[in-house]
Amino acid sequence: EFTKDKPIILLEGSWSHGQTGNNLVEFLHAIQKARDEGVQLGMHVNSWALELLVSMFTAIESDDWQEQIEQRLCVKIFQNNNELEGWDVIEGNGKDLLHYRSEAPLGDYMESQMYSLRTLFRDINTGEGRTLNGGQILDMCSGMKTLFGKTTRKYSLYSVIHSRILEGEPGTRLLETTSERSGCDPVAALEMRPDYVKSILKPLGMLDYPIVFITDGQDPSVLERLKADPDIGPKLRTVPEEASWVGGDLTLGIMSNVFIGNPVSTFSGFIAKTRLALGIGHSYLFRAKDEDGEWETVCGDHCVFDKSILESMS
Repeated sequence: EFTKDKPIILLEGSWSHGQTGNNLVEFLHAIQKARDEGVQLGMHVNSWALELLVSMFTAIESDDWQEQIEQRLCVKIFQNNNELEGWDVIEGNGKDLLHYRSEAPLGDYMESQMYSLRTLFRDINTGEGRTLNGGQILDMCSGMKTLFGKTTRKYSLYSVIHSRILEGEPGTRLLETTSERSGCDPVAALEMRPDYVKSILKPLGMLDYPIVFITDGQDPSVLERLKADPDIGPKLRTVPEEASWVGGDLTLGIMSNVFIGNPVSTFSGFIAKTRLALGIGHSYLFRAKDEDGEWETVCGDHCVFDKSILESMS
């Protein structure tokens, strides 16, 4: 039960920082900060955080939508500034939340974050309901339904490659830094070359099944190289533009049998974290060649939560 006797971190306005992957991390960090400091979490009805949640997880379908969200996520929603009177408010700045570093031990931090992820994904939007502005809610499963049909997904085996270039040179520098901390290759997850992808999919027998490509679109050469490969090309699929949106891509990655992502992309990281929280294996983000030139995983599942490796992206 919410009380004015305890401080409350308030998420409001358009203070989110970066794109969707960052925003999701900011919200998870807000929950963690509230837990770490023993305070409450709240959000303004017009905040970036509530808009994000409603667009993916908590579509408005009934008159008691506010109460449902508050109970499910343990977050207080304020309809206007007058309702804030008497509350001890802590400003929840998006950029500060992105860079929040919990002092909790890694195991405790992972457990806390995975609990939050399971709570979010207990229900996802399926196209029913409306947004805060009365618009139509999009289906989080639209990508899977488009590629595999509405009834055949449970029989479909597929892999997902998430290509994220991160604005060129900044992404290159970021992956180089992460490489020094984790031991992963400094360029492979940016380039997603065929030999790298096949080193993962071939031993698993997944070259015989669809390979879905999702991307920020900043480097078309990545997709062109994969299309040209005789093993990968025939199996490669992309979601048609009219059916593609960030929520659909997110679910495609989470529900895939194999996920290949970029460790310095918060979007890839969120997918890998959620897969771990839901008990789904075979996420590949941290890879490098061994002494014999063979690709191997060099950092385990915990690395996507480890602040000593990914800092604010964890």
